[in-house]
Amino acid sequence: MTDPAVSPAAVSPSAANLLFVVTLIVSILGIFLGLFFFFTDPGTGLRIAVILMVGLVGVFSFLRHTVFFRSDQARTGWTQDHPQFQMEVGWANLAIGVLALVSGILQWGMTAYAISFLTYGIYLSGALVTQVRDIVLRPSAEKRKGGVVLNTGFFVFFLLLFGALALANA
Repeated sequence: MTDPAVSPAAVSPSAANLLFVVTLIVSILGIFLGLFFFFTDPGTGLRIAVILMVGLVGVFSFLRHTVFFRSDQARTGWTQDHPQFQMEVGWANLAIGVLALVSGILQWGMTAYAISFLTYGIYLSGALVTQVRDIVLRPSAEKRKGGVVLNTGFFVFFLLLFGALALANA
């Protein structure tokens, strides 16, 4: 990990930006492929979606929040001297992501996929509520976050939708 004594202002956001872009691409690919295959083979569609949208996104988010935490702070503008909470968020992403990867790779079935989608969807719903709260409480300081709220809301919608579809097909 990066030296905690390093000034957050001296750290470039480029590593976290790259991980975030990769996360967005993987998310979009997961949504597209999940829907594309769902209509011909629901098991394949949801398996691909859980691996990409929960598994890989969870792992990339872990890396961004923990290994590249200073870069992520520079990217978001949320700097803190003690990033333990950011580390906890990263580890939560990893735990959910690894279980989704294993369930998809080992083909544990619709119930496992549903649990993965719904767990991540509910978890990120909390992040969405926090983002909306920040915009409401500090509208002038948080205007740039409107796009973040839309992105998160879109992703949460599809996580919960795929979770419901997996449950319906279990």
